Amino acid sequence: LFRSHGLDCVFLETNMGTKKRYHMVYECIPLPKEVGDMAPIYFKKAILECDEEWAMNKKLIDLSSRDVRKSVPKGLPYFSVDFGLQGGYAHVIEDEHKFPHYFGKEIIGGMLDLEPRVWRKAVKENFDDQRKKVLQFAQWWKPYDFTKAKE
Repeated sequence: LFRSHGLDCVFLETNMGTKKRYHMVYECIPLPKEVGDMAPIYFKKAILECDEEWAMNKKLIDLSSRDVRKSVPKGLPYFSVDFGLQGGYAHVIEDEHKFPHYFGKEIIGGMLDLEPRVWRKAVKENFDDQRKKVLQFAQWWKPYDFTKAKE
């Protein structure tokens, strides 16, 4: 879908707050193709430099051959990034209070050279702007929609 428009995708998964109640966020972020090709390098470096210096768990978990559910110990908070068919990386979060919930967006913001306010406190869009984006995405999705009968 996005490849036909010259875009690449990065999938971010953040699972935090497991002590109180489960809260998992999964996001798909389209990026320009050139930026998407460099994303694995940026994310690997950022994950290796984040969180505590001395960790109980492995800092960087390679997901190229395994699923995140089989790689991260059950019940622990984690962040993972997936690059589509290339696999991705996961990181067990040692201290949820120090780990920013916008970690993945911060890396992407740095890759795109965006201001911090863009990912920290996103501006609320009005209904008409959201509607236009939904209609545009519906047009993009139409050729891939498997729920509609092919004529």
